[in-house]
Amino acid sequence: MQNNGIELLNIPMGPGSQDEGDMVLDYMKMPSEMNSYDIPILPEAEAVQTCPHAVAAMEKLQGLLDQYQPGQQTQSMLLDAMPEADLDMLNQILGEGEVSVAIEGAQAVKVQETVMAGVWRLRTLNAQGDVISETLEVADIPACIRESSFRIQRSLDVDPEQMPAGVLNAPSVLVEIAEASQAFDGRQPETPHVINLSLLPFSPEDHIYLSETTGTGAVTMLSRGYGNCRITSTEVNGLWRVQYFNSTDQLILDTLEVTDIPAVACAAKEDLDDSAERLKEIREVLV
Repeated sequence: MQNNGIELLNIPMGPGSQDEGDMVLDYMKMPSEMNSYDIPILPEAEAVQTCPHAVAAMEKLQGLLDQYQPGQQTQSMLLDAMPEADLDMLNQILGEGEVSVAIEGAQAVKVQETVMAGVWRLRTLNAQGDVISETLEVADIPACIRESSFRIQRSLDVDPEQMPAGVLNAPSVLVEIAEASQAFDGRQPETPHVINLSLLPFSPEDHIYLSETTGTGAVTMLSRGYGNCRITSTEVNGLWRVQYFNSTDQLILDTLEVTDIPAVACAAKEDLDDSAERLKEIREVLV
């Protein structure tokens, strides 16, 4: 072969052939944890047969799901008399879904949606935090949430002469809230009145003043999916604070809604239909 004066180098190729020295590839860190819910692991059919009260409860629940339509009166089943083994079995089958609710009061209530949207577990607690009653409810949203959301109300009296230092845009937002709240008739509107605080130049003082003026209501809801949606009632009739967080718990959307119940917390008709079908399939396998 003719040598043209170009030196030929033997360069190794393949895995482990490159010496990177101290260089390390720096990939963007991905979220290692994510707030989500787990699909329940169904028990064996033989184990279910040893819990006849749980089997009967599922049959009754099927009838409630088949009949219920959003907007109707909620349908409930009292579980206080159910034996503990049957209750544990029912809990295992129903699991825990995306929405959980805490209602404060003389008798606090903890609400947990099951993996079947529109099927809710309600636990009423005494002052010591002990469970005194358990109920299973079929509804787009449990009735106790609507009843408790605005049981304590205040009027919005904004005095421009009494603004704390640093407050800039909160007063105009409060005027808009007052008008929307006054027009709210207590029913679910076709289009809720929404104020997107994320788009407004709100200072920390604005946020503090807004929160102190509107107050904090009795109901706090958390909807878990890819990230969290935190929904809190205020003491202004119809006003909710709805905050969306991403999977790393960073606030990405902060809104105020004047409505009956924010739609993100409610089970839609399609969800309820799907839950009825899913329960039917589970019963065919287990019963």
